Amino acid sequence: MHNNLITDLLDLPDLVATELIQTEKYLTFIVNYKTDHVKCPICGKKADNIHDRRPQSIQDVPFRDKKVVIKIVKKRYSCKHCGKRAIPKNLKSIPGYSRKTERFKFYLLKQTDGRDYSRVARENDLSYTSIKNSVNTQLDTMIEKAQLETLDKVEAISIDEFAIKKKHKYAVALTDPINGKLIEVLSSRKKKDLIEYFNSWPKKLREKIKYFSMDMWSPYKAVAETVFPNAKIVVDKFHLVTAINKALDKLRIKEQKKQTAANRKKFYKSRLTLLMAGEKLDDDGHQRLIEIFKLSPVLEKAWELKEEFRDLLQIPDVKESIQALNHWYENVSQSKLNLFYRAKGTVKRWEQHIINYFETRITNGFAEGLNNKIKLIKRIGYGVPKVENLKRRLYLSLLSI
Repeated sequence: MHNNLITDLLDLPDLVATELIQTEKYLTFIVNYKTDHVKCPICGKKADNIHDRRPQSIQDVPFRDKKVVIKIVKKRYSCKHCGKRAIPKNLKSIPGYSRKTERFKFYLLKQTDGRDYSRVARENDLSYTSIKNSVNTQLDTMIEKAQLETLDKVEAISIDEFAIKKKHKYAVALTDPINGKLIEVLSSRKKKDLIEYFNSWPKKLREKIKYFSMDMWSPYKAVAETVFPNAKIVVDKFHLVTAINKALDKLRIKEQKKQTAANRKKFYKSRLTLLMAGEKLDDDGHQRLIEIFKLSPVLEKAWELKEEFRDLLQIPDVKESIQALNHWYENVSQSKLNLFYRAKGTVKRWEQHIINYFETRITNGFAEGLNNKIKLIKRIGYGVPKVENLKRRLYLSLLSI
């Protein structure tokens, strides 16, 4: 094959291909430098005397199901003008001391999105450590850039925890709920650790924060009041609905125990149907609820309170939302359901922050979506115990590469 055609096929701007060797599994390019000299870093003149040579094999992106290897004799030069020796030739396509081209590293990065490192390593005849180091180096640079861009525009913070080890260890994801961006993943949700992290932000950045969206957990509230005293604390609507759903499910369990064995099965099978949004129920779902409501009118009353609460969260007008909330308080009082009394008490304690939600409509929706990604990442990796690695994989799934 003609040298120009081989060079075009190689498509690396600073190298010239002189030969292509094909086997069943490999394409091997024999290459030289396009310019056989360097600029002396001392005197600035051209240095073209060869100081030493060393052959090197570089792995490149596979082509037509064949692995690609680039064989090059790397050179260092000496300057005849000032005597400077061992001047390396810097290539854009192949970093110094690397055994992979830049585009192959990027190829590996894309391959690991949603896939286990071990599998990618086997497919490319590389070690797990080689894949991990290559991907982590690239990702850390990309993450730092993405974080700086996000913090430059952030006005609201959303905080949501997730389990690293079930019921044992929790980490938190900090997001920008307005722009839908991940800010940081932290290994601790303890108040002192969160305050320490936020205090590491420049004061000017902390003063920019207008809203702090969270679930109804007092340590998060203490963090917001300590670090962002001028920000409005917004209770996330998803956690509000979860609190009401818990009251409904506890009542379902209580009522289920009163039933016969056959009817207890009906109550148990209806547990998820009860918690579904009313407008999403199909005919079978409605029929299932009708059957258990006949057996437990109390449960029907509780379900109606749950649906009323969901509806008031959708009202766009702030005044109407507040009126609807007060009306819900009255209906809970009239229902005489102890479990909903407690839920009402919780809502009352957080009322001002719920009103802040009515005013801003900021939610943890983006953070909840991240939780689903985190579960998928943990499932693919058979658990990812190190938060830093989980953070890298999470960013990889979000960054446009």
